[in-house]
Amino acid sequence: MSANQAERACRAWPILTATAVAQTSITYGALAQQLGVHHRAIRFVLGVIQDYCLTERLPPLTIVVVNQANGRPGEGFIAWDADDLDTGLAQVYGFGWQAITNPFGYAAGGETIDDLVDQLEKRPSTAGDVFARVRVRGVAQVVFRNLLLRLYGKQCAFCRLTFEVALQASHIIPWPQASAQQRLDPTNGILLCSVHHRLFDDGLMTISPTGRICYYDPKGKDGPYTAADRQMTISLHGQQAQLPATKRHQPGVDSLKHHHKEHGWGKLS
Repeated sequence: MSANQAERACRAWPILTATAVAQTSITYGALAQQLGVHHRAIRFVLGVIQDYCLTERLPPLTIVVVNQANGRPGEGFIAWDADDLDTGLAQVYGFGWQAITNPFGYAAGGETIDDLVDQLEKRPSTAGDVFARVRVRGVAQVVFRNLLLRLYGKQCAFCRLTFEVALQASHIIPWPQASAQQRLDPTNGILLCSVHHRLFDDGLMTISPTGRICYYDPKGKDGPYTAADRQMTISLHGQQAQLPATKRHQPGVDSLKHHHKEHGWGKLS
């Protein structure tokens, strides 16, 4: 069984934040000893934390972990310019880490992202409980995206694009307006490519309660349209969206009605 790096990151996070608050550093070996892992495995733990800080645009917390020989981060540290470590350290030392909830707290008992996705796939009604365990928005969004990638077969519900890097988890009721349950409930989501995600969020496209793709200007009166424009919008109007096979995973009627009302769509069937 592979090591649960999220669980290790959960234990490493308070060590690193305490180090930052104390405005000091910790060696790879000392951190490994505190975590009870081999020093060569520390890079995998730090990679998880570094990726989180980069994604959430937090100061480069892993900069406080250094080699004993030269007092500098190792080659795996990419979160800051290696030629300007002083500025990175100043940002880390000056940040209010005490106010940040441990983003890996969900893994304290050994759970992984995949475990949470498995639960949501089998029991979508527990989405509120899962969110209460995750708490952190950045982690919740990773869980939600991984869930939708699985349920939608890794393809855009509108255009069937399968380039995973371009696929995004769209909340039908937006995150700020959504309840804890709705933030991780697959019935409040739809997997879309980045282009259709933007068009959906802006209300230029939606889907009907029966799963039909709807575009606000199906006759092309608001042109001019390029061939690519038409292919991505007008040509899809009226087609059936590629949705999950199971009803409990498909966009919910209440969520869709909210989207239609917010963007001025009339009654759709």
